Amino acid sequence: MLTLPRPLDVPFTDTSAEALRLSLDHDRIAPLATRSVDVPTAAAPTDTASALAEAVPELTLTLTVIGSSHQAILTDGAADAFVETFACLGEGADESSPIRPLWNREVIRRGRWAGFTEHRFTATRTGVHGDFPDAAAEVLAAGADRALTADDHLAVAFPGQPGALTALSLTCAGPERIAWQSWHCYPQHREIVHSSSELRRST
Repeated sequence: MLTLPRPLDVPFTDTSAEALRLSLDHDRIAPLATRSVDVPTAAAPTDTASALAEAVPELTLTLTVIGSSHQAILTDGAADAFVETFACLGEGADESSPIRPLWNREVIRRGRWAGFTEHRFTATRTGVHGDFPDAAAEVLAAGADRALTADDHLAVAFPGQPGALTALSLTCAGPERIAWQSWHCYPQHREIVHSSSELRRST
């Protein structure tokens, strides 16, 4: 079910889609809004006795809105195992990490993040020629439709410019694959950025 974005009484701080950078090494940034979900690390037992004898361990994925951008944080117990930052990170962000998004091309990185070994990321940048608030409303509907449940969709709206919003949706949460999507709306430049991210385990 479509829910209205949460209004935030903070300024819209991102500069443009051109300034966005992707990092897997950035520290946590204080969030403006969050949504967390437990992710099973193994298939749940099918019989009641096994389920009672051994609880299935879980990871936690937290989707956060940060200054009109986002972080996705996977925690294993109390420790951060993985942090994806897709944000306007400043003028000094031209090194190997963070990187400029390769628009319309999938970027694959390999590593070790709580048992996951592959991160896939794709971002698209679209110019809006019609009514921007209408385009932002379509973003909200798309995020809600793709989320696993209503609780797996996070959307916030910023004051000052109609259509200034950020939305995140968890689209898959399983032992072998976690996936999420984001939408960053820039009414001042009439652009919308859509990203798709995945963590996978090697087969």
